[in-house]
Amino acid sequence: MDNTNDSIVINNINYTLIDLEKDCWIRLVNGAVKGRDPFHLPAVANFSDGDISLRTVVLRKALPEERELRFHTDTRSPKWKALQVNPAISALFYDASARIQLRVKGKAVLYFNDAITVEAWEKTNLSSRRCYLTPFTPSDFSEIPTSGLPPHIEQEEFTLEESEVGKEHFGVVGIKVESIDWVWLNHAGHRRAFFDYVKGEYRWMIP
Repeated sequence: MDNTNDSIVINNINYTLIDLEKDCWIRLVNGAVKGRDPFHLPAVANFSDGDISLRTVVLRKALPEERELRFHTDTRSPKWKALQVNPAISALFYDASARIQLRVKGKAVLYFNDAITVEAWEKTNLSSRRCYLTPFTPSDFSEIPTSGLPPHIEQEEFTLEESEVGKEHFGVVGIKVESIDWVWLNHAGHRRAFFDYVKGEYRWMIP
């Protein structure tokens, strides 16, 4: 049964399943370009050594036509190595004011030393480049509380040219989105929809 024309009203706006799917990507694009957007800092999970690893990342790019999301990471990090073994990945977004949650699932694509990482690195500011200038491996244990950075780098007393050495550790993780689980929390009754890009199906769900 075709239910794509069924609709709900949110903030006096009528949404069909097709409208909701488009709205998901509008929110994701906004999350990537606006630093204070509630979708800017999703929680991302993947499998690592037989366990689930979860962390907050910065959403750097959302590509609706390609159905891909991207964030940056250190290629020495455990998540980079884990995603090479198992690319299954999930991201959780939540907008408290709109009461909208998105659970995104897909497969990771790792970009390194290519046109995508070159462009992303060139757009990365000095403050963010600091993350890739530590001589230590992310997640290593330490005897003291430390950023792992030399004092002059921690205080941003270095030049853009000096930061170029961090490029060798800079990678981009792309999430090739396979599905989006959309939930709207409402006191009169929650609503839920599922957008399955693998099967090409948009369906309502019980919350």
